[in-house]
Amino acid sequence: MIKDGNKAVVISLILACFILLYATVAFYTMEESEKGKKKALQKRFDEVITVKQDLETKLKDADTLNIELKTRLTTQEETIAKITGQLEEEQKSNNDNVASLRVREDELRSLKTQLETEKAAKADLQKKCDQANAEYLNLKARVEDSLKAKENMDTKVKEQTEREGVSLGTIKMGS
Repeated sequence: MIKDGNKAVVISLILACFILLYATVAFYTMEESEKGKKKALQKRFDEVITVKQDLETKLKDADTLNIELKTRLTTQEETIAKITGQLEEEQKSNNDNVASLRVREDELRSLKTQLETEKAAKADLQKKCDQANAEYLNLKARVEDSLKAKENMDTKVKEQTEREGVSLGTIKMGS
């Protein structure tokens, strides 16, 4: 029986060794599985950290770009406001110039009307002057004719007086 008892102990020990070996293999497998999971999780964690850092870098770049764009926008808005102010001033100046031009156009029209009136008056005066000149020339011609006639008469009187030898003036005195 001792033999059977040893057998039972040996079988128990073998069985215990198998159980222990199986448990060790199971624990080892679980541990390796946990290590694999841990490595996979660590790898995934590292990837997430890398992605997070990339996203943070992109976010910082986007924030920097956003700040630059806001600065540009502000500068452009200031430039637009400045240009708009200048444009309004130029439009006001232009409107003033247009009003001034209209006043000058009115003055020009008035001066043209006055010039036309003066031209008509000049033409009328020129016509009167031409008529007066024609009358003058007519009178001058008459006076010249009269002077020639008088000279002719004086010449004839002189000739007659010389022929007769007596002057009309002496006759009157002697009478």
